[in-house]
Formats: sequence, structure tokens, C-alpha cells
Amino acid sequence: MKDRSELEDMVKVKFEKEDQFGVITFMDKPLNLIDSVFIEELETILSDLKSKHIRGLLFKVDAGNFSAGANVGLFQSLDEEAVRKMLQRFLDLIYQIEKLSYPTMAAVKGMCIGGGFEIALACDYIWASENAQFAAAEVLIGIVPLGGGAQRLAQRCGIARAKEITLGGRFVKPDVLERWNVINRVLPEQELNEKAIKFMKFQSNGPTLALDIIKKLLREYYENSLENSDKLLVNIVPKLFNTEDIKIGIESFKKQGPGKAIFKGK
Repeated sequence: MKDRSELEDMVKVKFEKEDQFGVITFMDKPLNLIDSVFIEELETILSDLKSKHIRGLLFKVDAGNFSAGANVGLFQSLDEEAVRKMLQRFLDLIYQIEKLSYPTMAAVKGMCIGGGFEIALACDYIWASENAQFAAAEVLIGIVPLGGGAQRLAQRCGIARAKEITLGGRFVKPDVLERWNVINRVLPEQELNEKAIKFMKFQSNGPTLALDIIKKLLREYYENSLENSDKLLVNIVPKLFNTEDIKIGIESFKKQGPGKAIFKGK
């Protein structure tokens, strides 16, 4: 019979709750290749998040690489219909991450390639260690980013830079991607997880309902127009004025000044 540590070693994706936020750790070191088991475990975790009562989500690794992308050997025997189903399944997973109603972050160490890069791009924040290596390398085997990576890169850094990243398929250093607005921060590897956890603790103790609305407004702006985003603002912001958090925020501001409120996310 396998002991607890052996069973944990068999898990490719692990969920833990820390304070008010969730932590998803990729466990299949050193490469964290994306295969059907990896996707199934991540799907299960994402589908169960509502029951966890969290207000933020962090993706990370403790050792090895964030993800070296798909196990490409799995592509060899797929016909067109199987590819179509695979694409839709992976995109559905990306959508689940993007549409979460609270802040999300990918803390990237080591290689972040292909589908791993796309999981990171689905998050609100990408923080990376100084020695991280990013690549949309799909063209090197004759395909394209399968989880909408090209268009999500364009969303962050514009079409010209997205072409530069995806058409060449080469590694791009994190400090370059920070300048191009693809990632948010670059940190020493030994500090990355500690600071990411600290930041997500701060975010998950914020006014969660307001943060959700900000995410919705930005998505509406990007997908439609500034005018549509303004219309949405008028429709959905008034309900914030009946929340516990606005009462807490205003009272704290009056008594202590800005930045001292302890919100409940309600």
C-alpha cells in the first residue's frame, strides 16, 4: 500500500487553501507536461472552486519548471475531429480561469512554454523569476498556439510583438516580456513564491465584488468598445453601493484614512 507521500507524488496538480485564496501547484516536475491527466486534474480543481469559498487564486511550482507545454507525442495519432475536441477542451479550461470573479496570478519559474504559457496568460497577473524562460514554440513543430496564445499575447502587448513571439517560436527573456507588458513583475527566484503569496493575500482580502466588476469592465472594453464598457458600468456598479464592503471602506476611510479597510468580500 502506498503511503501519503507516494500518493502526493502521483498527483500532477494540487490545490491548497491559504488564508482567503487558493494555491494551485503543478507537481509533475521537472517539466509539468500538459497531458490528459494534467488537464483532467486541473479541470476538477477549477470546477470545485466555488465550494472552496476563495477570493483569489495563485498558480505556482515549488521546483522545476512552470510547464514545458504539451506532451507533443500525444498529437501524432489525432484525426481532425479529435483535434477539434482537444482544442475546445483546452480553451474551455482557459475560459474558466479568465472568468473567475477574483484576482488570479501565475508565478513562473523555469520554462513556461506553449500551453503552460497560455495558462499563465489566462491569469490577471504574471510574475516571473529572473531565470524564467518563456516561449510560444508551437511553430517549431508546425502548429500554432492551441489555447489562444497568439491572440492573448496581442491583447497584452499588441499585434506586432505577438507576431514576434509566435512566428519565431524562440525563447524570450522575462525582462523583455516585462517591457512589452506581457508580464507584470520580474523577481529573484528565491523571492518569487514568498512575494506572490504575500501579494495574493493582500488581493484576496480586498473588496472582491469591486475587483470582479473591474475585471468585467476591462473585458467588455477589450471585446467590444469603450462605449459598451461605460454602459456596463452604469448597469452593474450601482449594486456595489448596497454591499458590506462599501460601508466598511467608507467608515475606515473616515476614521483611519485610505488603505486600512479590512474587507469581507460581501
